[in-house]
Order: sequence, then structure tokens, then C-alpha cells
Amino acid sequence: MKKKIKTSGVGHPNPGVQHLKSVRLSKNIIPIKYDIELRPDLENFTFEGVETIYLNILENTKTLTLHSKDLKIETVSISINKTRSTSLRASKTFAHKISYNTKKETATFVFKELIPKGKIKLTIVFKGILNDKMRGFYKSSYQVGDVVHNMATTQFEATDARRAFPCFDEPAQKAVFNVSLIIPHGKTAISNTLPISTREHSPGYQVIKFAGTPKMSTYLLAFIIGDFEYLEQKYPPTPSAFGHSPSGRGRSIQVRVYTTPGKKHQAKFALNVTVKVLEFYEKYFDIPYPLDTLDMIAIPDFTSLAMENWGAITFREIGLLVDESNTSIGSKEMIAEVIAHELAHQWFGNLVTMEWWTHLWLNEGFASYIPYLVIDKLFPKWNIWERFATDTHGIALKLDALYHTHPIEVEVHHPNEIGEIFDEVSYSKGASVIRMLVDYLGEVHFRDGLRYYLKKHSYRNTETIHLWQAFEKVSKKKVSDIMKNWTGKSGYPVIIVYIKPARGKASGNLILSQERFFASPVSKVKAQKLNQNRTLWQIPVSINKHNFLMSEKTRTLELGGLASKWIKINKNESGFYRTAYSKELLAMLYEPVLNKELPPVDRLGIIRDLFALSEAGVIPTTNALEFLSAYKNEDNYTVWLEIAGGLAKLEQILAKTKTLEKLHLLTIDLFSPTFDRLGWEKSEGEIHTDTLLRSLVLSRLGRSGYKKVIDKAKYLFKEMLKGIHLDPDIRSVIYNIVATIGSEKEYKTLTERYKKESLHEEKNRIGNALGDFKDEKILCLVSEFALSGDVRIQDTVSIISSIGMNPIGRNLWLKCIKYKWPIFMTRYGDGGHTLSRLVKAISASAEKKHLQAFTEFFKTHDAPGATRSIEQVKERLESNIAWLERDGKNIDKFLNQI
Repeated sequence: MKKKIKTSGVGHPNPGVQHLKSVRLSKNIIPIKYDIELRPDLENFTFEGVETIYLNILENTKTLTLHSKDLKIETVSISINKTRSTSLRASKTFAHKISYNTKKETATFVFKELIPKGKIKLTIVFKGILNDKMRGFYKSSYQVGDVVHNMATTQFEATDARRAFPCFDEPAQKAVFNVSLIIPHGKTAISNTLPISTREHSPGYQVIKFAGTPKMSTYLLAFIIGDFEYLEQKYPPTPSAFGHSPSGRGRSIQVRVYTTPGKKHQAKFALNVTVKVLEFYEKYFDIPYPLDTLDMIAIPDFTSLAMENWGAITFREIGLLVDESNTSIGSKEMIAEVIAHELAHQWFGNLVTMEWWTHLWLNEGFASYIPYLVIDKLFPKWNIWERFATDTHGIALKLDALYHTHPIEVEVHHPNEIGEIFDEVSYSKGASVIRMLVDYLGEVHFRDGLRYYLKKHSYRNTETIHLWQAFEKVSKKKVSDIMKNWTGKSGYPVIIVYIKPARGKASGNLILSQERFFASPVSKVKAQKLNQNRTLWQIPVSINKHNFLMSEKTRTLELGGLASKWIKINKNESGFYRTAYSKELLAMLYEPVLNKELPPVDRLGIIRDLFALSEAGVIPTTNALEFLSAYKNEDNYTVWLEIAGGLAKLEQILAKTKTLEKLHLLTIDLFSPTFDRLGWEKSEGEIHTDTLLRSLVLSRLGRSGYKKVIDKAKYLFKEMLKGIHLDPDIRSVIYNIVATIGSEKEYKTLTERYKKESLHEEKNRIGNALGDFKDEKILCLVSEFALSGDVRIQDTVSIISSIGMNPIGRNLWLKCIKYKWPIFMTRYGDGGHTLSRLVKAISASAEKKHLQAFTEFFKTHDAPGATRSIEQVKERLESNIAWLERDGKNIDKFLNQI
């Protein structure tokens, strides 16, 4: 699953997070096959179903327990082969008692007579509700003119198949699924496999029966009913883009991209990318895609960006559809990456599945790394690996520097806990340590290790150790020993490096030492008091052209042997750690950065670490600000992205101080030369990354009050209202600037435009800008609008969060949380990760009153699925407050002098 937390060591609870007891089912009851028939009612939003589950019972029992949530089970019966049993006189016996455990989300069936071990059939008749929570079997809708059209769709990961049918809802309980759907004539039904028969059911209804699925986990099942149109292409294509494919002659896969009516022209880009990515993966993994269908379905209401249901991948519209006139280049990149992510899951997650959610990263870490391989091949001008350093690696470094982080492998039990680990650690840190391992093993050994792992464990479940064993077999290196602390422990190291003079040697020695890095000195002290700062990692270290494995606390190298005028640790930022250079070594890097002698990823790594070390209190913030002058000749998008991120964080910290305007002047001084070079309009033959850089520069300058940019944005907004078509790559900037300087008039204009827009991407551009107004009264209107019927439930949190990220809106955001919490709980409070996204919005504040109000509120209010996120927010607020108190005056003094 693509999205845009619990121990300090495996099995050890993280402070501040209360663990729930295990809710695992008995291993003595094994599902083999499900026959499921469902009839959804798209007018009354209910459904009814009957299923037969073929089971293997390993021990005699009188009770059967399986998962069920929000379902009304009407009858339960079992059938046993008479030739195998004399315990029951009839082949069908009904349960005499049905009981529910709402905390464990289970139903238990009690039979009067003993059920003998062996194979039985369990038949269940049940009813349910098509809910509006975007979980389980739920309703979605879209509007054409004044007519609202309804559909039913599914989202089962992690533990929501149990909302659609009683089942053994654990990833290791793999089975074959035979699905039949009773639908009105004229509607389209989609599931994981192709339909194999259609028959009349009753007047106006038909039964669509689908082929059996591969043996798979419940969370990968899907069924969608509604009005759709599609674009189609057969696979394999001819000629092949990547040479030999393992598909085999005569094999044909039906690839379709489904949209709601009137949007299928937006499916062209996705269809083209899907076929090419599928072909790349088949060759790379050396395993053919095992189904004869691959559907990509755009759903109007969807909680995440996408979900990898085997053969029937569901997407939020912004994650799949491209309108060539209105979709930005950045959105195209995102869509390609999301498609590649979900297709990677068809092997990592679907073909080979983690045994339990503790090993979620085996799915998400790999599906977050592998797409960069294929996108780099398909779109080489995108320089996608540079973006890995910021969009994946950089994000992981931020979250995992907290005290309240968690290991990649984390014990989870209750569904609410499972929802919390769908975060940057499982996804981005997982991908980053994989990249580090690739760099250590070499690309060929890595690829061959993956092939061995996937082939050996196809249609089975695995734990992390199985992957390490595969790499060890292929590479002959001790992968398990190297990786155990990277996946089994929280956090990551910082390498502290300095030169120590040595007697009799002109050059002296280079001293490297490692310790766990914390984003906050407060967190570091806390960890030291509890002896939680003693992890030693085996770190693949690169120094210029030298590579070695550092497993000790401190290592000494002869400086003369490095034969260089400067020392750059962590070449290409491939290692998951930070570097703290001494002043002497940092000074040596100034010229290589200024002259762009270092590649872009290394240039961004230096300034990223300087900002992080400033926040952590390791160095004064002024050291990072001073080093910014080395980037005055910079022309690389990702480097500027890192600089912009560092300055934006400072902008938030200084938001309520007089120093803010001085920081804005520094930002204008840094970014205006690039603005002068790029301007507002694309040039002929402009490189891809300059288009992205333009919007970044305009955004930073606009937020800093640069009059040239603000005046032009106001003019272009007026032109847009007249019907002039503007480049989609600059629209977000225009909306944001207009909101920042706008009044209630602009608010009304933007919200009216939001209501009329049919393109989800354009709605998001406007919605994300609404939180930028500087008037609390307008922001109050924004909060009401976000909760109104004009905004889809999936989009509310983004708009409310934009208020919390606005320094002027934080007091209002806290009031909104306080008074609207019952609404948020009704909508999002049933686990999952939406509440987690919501509570993080205020994380950038440096005001004590916000920390106090936030802490007090969550002392008495539950937030299922967001327990760890709440602790992380408090930690960040404490860190910000301490940072401002520690460095605020010196920052002001420094900015006065430039």
C-alpha cells in the first residue's frame, strides 16, 4: 500500500506506548478455500452474503473462532465427510451459539458435538453495512451534473477483510478465493481475477462469478461494483523494451485502467507506464506475473494513495489519472512511482508475503525502493535517484531521529497498533537500508538474492531472516550480522569525524566514532538515562574512494592514506547515517560544494546534516546558515529542495519572532538569482528538473514576501479567473500566494472554484492553499468548509492540517481538534493512520502554550492508531522550544550581520 510504532528493540515496548494483548487466532484451524457470494445494495448501502470456507482442523474441537467486525451473522453450519467421522450423525450441523468479542474483532461458533480433526466445510450467512469509513466493504460516490452515482469498493489492508466477510484475517492464513457478486444489470463488477460466468439472478440482477485466485492473504482480496469505463492493452507488448521476458510464448495478460465515466482519457499515461513497469519487473525478478489480468481502478474515495490487491489494484484518483492539460510534472512523477510501487507488491507482498505485520517492511520497504530502478530506466531525464535522497532517505532520517520511533521490525498485536506502523520507518527507512545493502553487496548479488528469495518462498510467508539468508547464499557475506541492528533496533548513527595530530606524521590521523543520533538534545539525555543509547551498528562507510565496514565505537585511519585535499564521508549518501564534521574538515568541503566538484547528492547531504545537527544542538545553527554561502552557484533541484526544507523549518521556529523578516531576506538573497534565471515560463527544451525547481523557487520567494513574485502571482490569478489556461506546474504557487495575502474575497473565490473542479489534483492544489490565509476569521471558515459536504472525507484532514502548519492558524487548529474531535473520531477513529496524519499538523510549533494544550487534550482523549504519533508530536514540540531558546538570539545576531 502506498501512502504520501512500538519498541526500542524487538519485543521491548517503546516508552509512552501501551501495548495491547495479542489477538492472533489459533493455528489449529487452517483455511484452504473460500466460496463467497455477496449482494451489495447501492441505494440503502447494505450488503448480504453467504460463504463456505473449506477448513483443515488439526485438533478436535467444539468451537471455531475467526475474525468478524461490524457484521451480523445469521446462521452458521458445518459439513463433514461421513466416511471420515462417526462423531456427527448428519453431514450438516448448525452452531447452537454465536458470540462476538469486539475488542479482539472475532466471532466464535460453539457446536454441541465434537468437531473431529480433518477437513470440513463451514458455511456462514451474514449481513453488513457499506460504510463511509473507506475501510472494509464501503461506499463511494461521484457526481455527473446534478446526479450522484454510487459504487461499492474494498480496502482490506491491514485487518479489514473481516468487515466484509467472516474470515481468518491474518497474512499467514493464505487461501484460494472464489468470488461471486450479485449486481444490477448495467453495473460493472471487478475482482482479482477475470469473470468466468454470468447468469441471471432475479429481475434486474445478475451473478458474476470470478475465477479462483492464487493462494493469497485476505488483505489482498478486492471487489468493486459501479459504473466504469476503461482503456485496455494486452501484455506482453511487441517489441519488448527490456529484452527477454519470462512470460512465455502465447501468454496474454489483459491490462486495464478503469475510471468513472467521462475520465478514461486520463488513463493513457497510467496504462502506458503499467505495461512497461510490468515488463521490467518480469525480467528483473525472472518470475512471470502469475495472473491473466491486471486492473488498475481509480476510486473517488480512497484512504491511501493506492492498494496492491492482487490483480485489482485500487487507487485514489490523484494516484492514477493524468490530464495532459492540467496535471503537473511533479504529479506525473508521483503517479509513475505509485504505479511502480503497487506493481512491485505483486511480487513483494502478494507472491511472497510477510508472516505477520512485524515484518511489514518486507512488503513496503522493497516496494518503496524497487520503483526507483524501473523509473530510472523509463524516465532517465528525471534523475530519480537524486530524489530518492530527499523524498525517501531524507524523510526516514527525520522520523527515525526521534526517541519515539520504532524498529523496522516491530512487534504488533492489535489492529490499532498495526495501523501505526504504516509510516516512514516501514516505508522510507526500509527502502533506505535496502539501498545501503545494495551498495554493500553490489547490484548483481542483490538482484540474484531477490530472485532466489522470491522463487524459494512463492505463495508462502516469510520473516526478515529468510531474506538475509537468500542474500547470504548468493553473496557469501554475513548479511544477517550486518543488518540485525539496522532492522531490529530503533534509530541510526551519526559518525563524528575529526583530525587528530599524530607524532612523527605530518598528516595526522582521521578519527571516526559512532553514536545514536537524536533530533533533540532533550531526547538524547532521556535515552542516556535509560541506557538506550548503546547500539553499535555495522556501518558501510565510504570516504572518497575508500570503503570499509565500521562495527566498532571508534576507528582511526591514517589521513595521508586517503590522499585528498578534502574528506567526504558517505559517498552518494548511500549509508543510512549522518556525518558530523569538525570545523576543520567542514571548511575543506566549502570549495568542492561552491565549485560543484561534489555530485548533487553529496552536496545536499552536507547541508542536510548541518541543519539536522543544528536542531540537535550539536552545532550552532549559525554554522549551517554560514555554510549556505557555498551554494550561491547551485543549480540542482534536489540540492535546493534540501536548502528550502532547512530554511522552512527555521521559518516555523522563528514564526512569532522579529527575526523572521531577517530570515526572509536571507531566503530572497539565496533564491532570487535562480528566479532571475528561470522566470515564470518554461523555456524551449527546458530540462525536467528545472520545471520542478521553478515552482520551488517561486514558492519560497512568495512566502518570503518577494514583491516581484507576489505581484505576478496576483496578476496570473486574475487571468486564471478570466479563463486563461495557466501551466499546471505553477498553479499551486499561485493559489498559495493568493491565499497568503488574501482576504475573505479570495477565500470565497477559491472555495467556489474548489466546488466546481472535477479534477482531483486541482481540488488538492486549492485545498492545500486554504490553510495559508493570515486571518484567523478566514481560517475558521476554512475549518468549517473542510468538514462540510463539499469536501470528501478523504480530503478533510489535508485541509485541516494546512491550518495547523500555518503559525497563525495553530490556536484555531487546537480549538478545531478540541471541539470537533467527536466528528474526527466518527470518521477516522477506528484505527488506521488518518488520525496520525491529523495530529502531526502542529509539529512545527515552538510555542510552549501549544505543547501544553496538545498534551492536556490527549491526556483525556483516545486516538486509535495515533498513540505513537502523539508522543512524536510532543517530542518535536519540546525540541522546537528548546531549539529557539538555545539559538534564537544568535540566529538574530548572525542575520543582522549579513
